[in-house]
Amino acid sequence: MGVEQTQSIEATPPVNIYEGGGQLSAAVPLPGAHPDHVSVRLGPGRLEVIAECKYLQESQRYLRRDWQVGSWRLDLALPRQVDPSAARATLNLGVLVVMAPLSEAGGPVRSIAVSEVPAAAPAGAAPA
Repeated sequence: MGVEQTQSIEATPPVNIYEGGGQLSAAVPLPGAHPDHVSVRLGPGRLEVIAECKYLQESQRYLRRDWQVGSWRLDLALPRQVDPSAARATLNLGVLVVMAPLSEAGGPVRSIAVSEVPAAAPAGAAPA
């Protein structure tokens, strides 16, 4: 029995938030996301992520479907104050990581550009 779904979804992705090295990091899985379709806004105590994944799945006939691709929206209060002006965001293998130094002073809300981390070559592969 196949699982069929023909419409795009908007969901809240899970998030892991961790602290270390004087910074706060949030890891957000965004299956199918591309940096050009991910928006990150960061305030001293708040993180907002909006992503539109363009990988088309409507034509697939699934036999099992545990994860979805579609629209993602995350808006959450951070457990600690950060400095948005020194934040960075990377997308690697479908996981967005937003990092910002801890700061009591905070700063204004700002948009953070998302950069893609190039995939590493497999071990033993010859350089191109």
